[in-house]
Amino acid sequence: MTENDPTIATIDQTVARMEQFYRAVTGRDAPPAETEYAAIPAEKDPAEYVERRLNELLELLGAGLESARSAAAWIPPMSVWESEKEILIRLDLPGVARDQVQVTAQDNVLTVSGSRRESTDSQFRLRSRECPAGPFRRAMFVPSGLRSGEPSAEMKSGVLEIRIAKETPEAAAPKAVRVN
Repeated sequence: MTENDPTIATIDQTVARMEQFYRAVTGRDAPPAETEYAAIPAEKDPAEYVERRLNELLELLGAGLESARSAAAWIPPMSVWESEKEILIRLDLPGVARDQVQVTAQDNVLTVSGSRRESTDSQFRLRSRECPAGPFRRAMFVPSGLRSGEPSAEMKSGVLEIRIAKETPEAAAPKAVRVN
């Protein structure tokens, strides 16, 4: 592989997107690389190798995610499904009003944030809570990219469904996603 190889350009774009993802999750710039990028072994499929390395990086971001978690009171549980044409993400948000949810998409990072109001009843004192209240935030990397008309979001029975058509777009400015 040479510096003019299209695979190198794709890898550099992926690294730039991961740095954006790191910044979105942690609120800080990614630390500078300590060494030059290692060459992809000749016997490996470059796309598969980079995808595996990205997954490893996401696991390493756990420490960065911990600092992001401390800024939010809770992180909603999520399920992700994938078909040939789209990605379906479901976040459990029971007790969260539709107008309290914000979904934003930028490049390959989808962020869901909002707040669940504190339940108050003047007749009772809170003794135990297993359902968190307050602000929440969840950022996720979407490997296939986000089209300009996508994603679509809909809230049903306390579950936020986000559908993303698969396509790799050019870099775009952040955009708000309307929750139906």
